Amino acid sequence: MNLKHAIAAVLVVLSLAACGAGSQTVARVDNVTLTRQELDQRIDRIEKGLQQQAGTGFPLPSRLDIEQELVSQFIDQQLTLGLARQRGITVSDADVNEQIERFRQQIQTGSGISLEQAIQEQLGLPGESSPEFRLFVTYFLARQKLGETLVSEVDIRQRISDEVMADTQRMVDVATVAHILVATEDEAKQVIERLDKGEDFADLAKELSQDPGSAENGGVYENIQRGQFVPEFDKAMFEDLQPGETTKTPVQTQFGWHVIRLVSRGEAPALDPANAPAVIEQRVAQELPFEQQSALERLLQSEKQKAIQEQRLVEPTFPTPTPEPLPTIAPLPTPAP
Repeated sequence: MNLKHAIAAVLVVLSLAACGAGSQTVARVDNVTLTRQELDQRIDRIEKGLQQQAGTGFPLPSRLDIEQELVSQFIDQQLTLGLARQRGITVSDADVNEQIERFRQQIQTGSGISLEQAIQEQLGLPGESSPEFRLFVTYFLARQKLGETLVSEVDIRQRISDEVMADTQRMVDVATVAHILVATEDEAKQVIERLDKGEDFADLAKELSQDPGSAENGGVYENIQRGQFVPEFDKAMFEDLQPGETTKTPVQTQFGWHVIRLVSRGEAPALDPANAPAVIEQRVAQELPFEQQSALERLLQSEKQKAIQEQRLVEPTFPTPTPEPLPTIAPLPTPAP
């Protein structure tokens, strides 16, 4: 242990002693406490699991990092369960059992380890049958239910529907283009020469283009909106070319060198009305959980500040991490006169 970590550890010990030296209480929310023994047992289980990752090249958290995270989780859990009780939100044993089975399937599918192993090595809890784990699952479900009460799916769906339907009415510039992408300017010039001799654009695209998204389709992209492609390509489509024209000189972008032919240009709805229902469902699935989570975090932060002011919450003061100093660069030697 280096000096910085040793000092940090001493500061944590002192702060914990201040929280409750006799009872070894690390943190408290209302009448629920987290003891030093409980916390150390959880950290030991997590560190045992982390030892298996040693040597993989991934940075491992320190014991202090794990402790800080577990204390934060304890406080969040107690505040969440308290708010759920206040608002009449209940989680039944059947709810807990169903969620445990969902966890089991997700963990086995995603990581290949057992649920029991994940509980001990990632949460630091005794095991699947322990009251501590069932309480954690209750907390997990209470968070979801609390979030659902804070942000209504009906409201989010209405907002998204209004935005999507507005896009179906908004007209934007669109173009249909064909292009051939090659690695060098010389290759692009050779493509232009072959086109000038009468070779077919689509055939050359299939033969030479390095763009996997369009080569087999003769290089064609349909109904591309202004701003959808990189600026150099965009300029050729909407400013430099007229329908039927091909660039006389290669166009360079971050992807390589392009020979571009403008097929057509006009206006179209920003969103095809036929695609609106699918877009609405996709956005609701993405944005609703985020909005609910954000609202819940704001509520929990407010509740935490209230609990601190009312002296219902006691937590240790962890040291602020000190950034590692940047390496010192020696000054360049002064040239001799």
